[in-house]
Amino acid sequence: MRLLFHLFVFLIAAVSLSAQVAVETAPDFTVKDVDGNQHHLYDYLDNGKLVVIDFFTTNCGPCQTYASEVSASYEYFGCNHGDVIYLGINWGSDNDLVRQFDSIWGAYYPSVSGLQGGGNAVVDLYQVQSYPTVILIAPDRSILNNHIWPPEAVNINAEVLAAGGIPMSCTVNAGLHQPETEERLQVFHPDGGAVHIVPSGLQGKVYRLTVHGADGRLVFDGSPAASGHSLRLAGGIYVAALTAEGRRSAVSKFIVP
Repeated sequence: MRLLFHLFVFLIAAVSLSAQVAVETAPDFTVKDVDGNQHHLYDYLDNGKLVVIDFFTTNCGPCQTYASEVSASYEYFGCNHGDVIYLGINWGSDNDLVRQFDSIWGAYYPSVSGLQGGGNAVVDLYQVQSYPTVILIAPDRSILNNHIWPPEAVNINAEVLAAGGIPMSCTVNAGLHQPETEERLQVFHPDGGAVHIVPSGLQGKVYRLTVHGADGRLVFDGSPAASGHSLRLAGGIYVAALTAEGRRSAVSKFIVP
């Protein structure tokens, strides 16, 4: 039994180490993100930008876990308004599923779906072996790191800083995924499996409140009431998201015991 356990640990480590792209020089591509914006890799590189790419799938547990970490690094370097560009390249999903992934798991950087944005072709071009794979590309087209692991903000930031990336404030309301700061969602647990979700700071906009389970299942979808919404949920991890005018304004992750 102990031998089997050590073999299992070895196999997991081997999978982690092999999670990378199989090219050393970045091939060019042009893709369109879920908001309809076009991204041409060599245009960014020719303008002296570093480029961080997060290759992901929407049903991958580690991809879900690390999406918010990549977002934190994206914000640290200016939300694509500095000398570092961040892109999420999906394999296998359409725009709607990628938007849902972004909303639930906190991916604020531009995301490209596999089916409609051209992500599948890029994944094939880079010979991505597993997910998530986060890479760093230099302006001279060399791939400086083909597997930043684990893709936590501190690790991504260290690689980008070493390559000359300059931190800067994230521009608010820059037209990408950056959420506004006035609106809030608070989650209270009055008893047992009951939760009370209360929005605050609402402005003169049309809002939508959604609650998803960790498996992506939608458990609530409606207009937020100022007094809040009481829901009785099974135990697990949930994400409440407040959106307005097609953009996320607030999010709150919570656990129901």
